[in-house]
Amino acid sequence: MKQERLDVRASSKEKKRFAAASAILGMSVSSFLRMSAMEKSTEVLKQHDTIFLSDEARDAFLNALQNPPKPNKELKQAFKEYNKLVKRE
Repeated sequence: MKQERLDVRASSKEKKRFAAASAILGMSVSSFLRMSAMEKSTEVLKQHDTIFLSDEARDAFLNALQNPPKPNKELKQAFKEYNKLVKRE
């Protein structure tokens, strides 16, 4: 696996804090920062990709999936226009 370089600017105070934390864990500062960044990025992406619904909203969503309404006039027209634009193979 090819590794790429990533440069980070940090204040002296931040650098000392990173060094202290990485020393406690017996890691290099670089390894500590990579591990911390991966943990945080995983958390951010999970929050971004997860939808939280109230019980009422969840029930309405599941009901709509299990009992979808019949297509109305506008949806039927949109489907016709879509089929004109998209060629099926």
